[in-house]
Amino acid sequence: MAEIIWAVRHEMARTVEDFLSRRTRALILNAKVSIEMAPQVAGVMAKELKQDTDWQKDQINKYNEIAHHYFPE
Repeated sequence: MAEIIWAVRHEMARTVEDFLSRRTRALILNAKVSIEMAPQVAGVMAKELKQDTDWQKDQINKYNEIAHHYFPE
């Protein structure tokens, strides 16, 4: 949680995708696990960025759409 807060406050992280793919590389390391992490990341980011639940849902949906491209076919 502290890494999420740090990234939002000091590194200008503004999306779940930004945090999970660029800041932590979780998307590349394990896309399936990163999808599981997305709701919690969205919740913490929403609080820090003063966003509502619609923003959280939108961020999770967008992230899932991107992350599914990382699964082998």
